[in-house]
Amino acid sequence: MDHFLIRNPQPSPSKSPTKSGKPRMKQATIESLKGVVVIEDILHHKSRLLLPTSSKEEKLDSLRELGKKVPPRHVLTDTKIGKVIKKLTKDEDSDIKKAANLVYTKWKSHFIQFVNNEMIEVKYDLKSEKLRKSGRSLLAGALDVEESDLLPGTIEKETFHSHKRLLSGGYRRTIRHLVFSLKSSEDLKNKVKSGEITVTDFVKEYKKS
Repeated sequence: MDHFLIRNPQPSPSKSPTKSGKPRMKQATIESLKGVVVIEDILHHKSRLLLPTSSKEEKLDSLRELGKKVPPRHVLTDTKIGKVIKKLTKDEDSDIKKAANLVYTKWKSHFIQFVNNEMIEVKYDLKSEKLRKSGRSLLAGALDVEESDLLPGTIEKETFHSHKRLLSGGYRRTIRHLVFSLKSSEDLKNKVKSGEITVTDFVKEYKKS
């Protein structure tokens, strides 16, 4: 279950003509709607953007994904993603700066139109919270860093995201495989910690189904 679902004013369903010429409604999933924001995704992209070792491609990908949504003002405040985006609008890299400005401008324009947004809140159960916390703890131990360090949390979020935000058997197997691989290879651990191997590539390489 996603941590939170935030629903903004929803756009009208898209239509496409049928053979008879009549418009045909195109069904969309709730998460594909522009006004639906998944907090877990916001935190996932925030971790990517804050992690010093994230690649330029990872940051640009996160900015593109964030630009597809319009989080309510309280979400920007609670997650502090608004501050992260604003800071990136002054980034030294021109591509990142441009992408961040696009997101910042889009969100700001939206708030001029909508001040109060309807909210739906769905929380994780305690078992799910405990399982994910255990994953972060195991990764921190394998990396020889504190649990509060940004890296193990970013890896866990990337793993969770890669398994479609499901605490499935695949998620558990991937966490175990990542931990085992880090503990078994000092070279791999150092490359992940230094950013020579990005979090995205690390999880992709060692992901289990």
